[in-house]
Amino acid sequence: MNTDLDASVRDAVLQVRQKVGVARLEGYAILEISGPDAPGFLQNRLSNDVLALAPGQGQMNAVLDRQGKIEGIFSLYRKADGFFALVERSAVESTCKGILKFKIIEQVDITDHSETLTVLSCQGPMAKAMMLSAAAHPEHVTSLAENAFVDSVLFGMPARLVRRSLSGEDGFLMLVTPEHAEIAWSCLKEEAQATGGLEMSPEVRDILRIEAGLPLFGRDYDAGTLLPETGLEREAVSYSKGCYLGQETIARIKTYGTVQRALVGLLFEENATLPPAGSECRMDGHSVGVMQSGADSPTLGRPIAMAYLGKTERVPGKTLDLEINGQTYHAMVKLLPFYDVRMRHQSGPELLAEGLKLFSDGYDEEATRVLRQAIDADPTLVDAYEALGVILSRQDRYDDAIALMEKVLTLDPDHVLAHTNLSVFYMKKGDKDKAEDEKAKATMAAFSRKMRESGQVYDIEAERRQKEQVAEERIAMFREALKFAPEDPLGNFGLGSSYLELKRYPEAVEPFERVVKAQPKHSVAWLSLGKALEGMGELSRARESYEKGIEVAAAKGDLMPLREMQTRLDHLSL
Repeated sequence: MNTDLDASVRDAVLQVRQKVGVARLEGYAILEISGPDAPGFLQNRLSNDVLALAPGQGQMNAVLDRQGKIEGIFSLYRKADGFFALVERSAVESTCKGILKFKIIEQVDITDHSETLTVLSCQGPMAKAMMLSAAAHPEHVTSLAENAFVDSVLFGMPARLVRRSLSGEDGFLMLVTPEHAEIAWSCLKEEAQATGGLEMSPEVRDILRIEAGLPLFGRDYDAGTLLPETGLEREAVSYSKGCYLGQETIARIKTYGTVQRALVGLLFEENATLPPAGSECRMDGHSVGVMQSGADSPTLGRPIAMAYLGKTERVPGKTLDLEINGQTYHAMVKLLPFYDVRMRHQSGPELLAEGLKLFSDGYDEEATRVLRQAIDADPTLVDAYEALGVILSRQDRYDDAIALMEKVLTLDPDHVLAHTNLSVFYMKKGDKDKAEDEKAKATMAAFSRKMRESGQVYDIEAERRQKEQVAEERIAMFREALKFAPEDPLGNFGLGSSYLELKRYPEAVEPFERVVKAQPKHSVAWLSLGKALEGMGELSRARESYEKGIEVAAAKGDLMPLREMQTRLDHLSL
């Protein structure tokens, strides 16, 4: 990691990740939205389903212009008699103007309570324990869900408690009035120190924010940014509610395509010196994106940054050679966030959830420790054995990995992923027969489970014979049609798919190669070609097919083939 980062800052970030950090937030405003027409007015103006909120609940929301561009993104909370919003101070003016832009006769008012309410933040794995210690009514803390709030008594003072992560860890915000602000802040700092935590400096909070992949208004997006470019639409948009300003653009992007640029993460080499935000990213002399917030990450041990990248560049796992300000940087693309561990508890299922998150984020060593703890706490946790087996296979410990998958099958004989993983592990050991056997068992297990769930009796052998007959008939039909148009993509795709269904992998390869030659952007054909090559044991060529297909699918926004190809490529990389 770049040694330019001050050691005290690095240690403070890690201390928050391990314990807790507190801060007095000056960068947020509290807006009260009131009036008898507020619920219906907000429902028609904002991007999320406001009317679905019950008192005490909250949600991310956005106010947009007609083109789907952002005028404000904030968290909205419903009270018994109205709403309040937590808004970045830099976005208050544009947010208020955007919400009230089309107010005519509606009785709706917005009041800025920034001068009458102080926002205190508590972030980290010990945050909940601190709030429980401070609360006169511990049940308020215990039952509080993410993005919910409760009016309670903390440190003997009235306070509004909001559960909100600003760091990727568990987090709480305290909203207190001026007469209680100083003593509440003093109590919060003392409690943090007693818990092994600290006061977070602005630099520490910013690093935690960037690690958590949280963009800021005015730094990472502004009033000219399309909401889907930020990725925040995943939390801030309801696709099932009625119309709102900008809804047509958002729905069209979701249904028919993808944005030209989107915010993703970049993992740089350990000793890289990050270029400043706003720097243009170029490849082969062409502009491909723009750098945004970045930091030397103590948690990941390397520099990281958010950046807007084009469709062909923002492929997860892809390594880019970026020309920035006259220098060449090597960076790997990662979906945001870089880090997100919400809650750490000691029960088996909760340890499992934490271990699986660490596993998915690539922290294999830490995930191994937590998953073993989960198994110790509850030996029936099938997913813990499965994830641990995959981690061990990455270390070429295939015998240990196979033993764990067999343990999974003793707990769940129809566990499809266990059979699939065993197929991969046996292939890595060179035992192709066992690999094929496990692959077949995975298919049968999937069919068997589906039929059991539907309450039907399933005749596997009869189903197999029927499928083979239909596939043979389709092969004859496509071969006849291709006599007149040998390069026809539709006919070749049908022929290749029929061969693939019968596991006649060598015969499937040529038709699929004709398809991708004629239609290079046919993402499903790249996926099918990879499957055929993988079935033949041509793993290097299969990887190439999946890699090309992932680029195509990412550019087109074909999420289903993209995810399957990424999963298969990950298995081949074990």
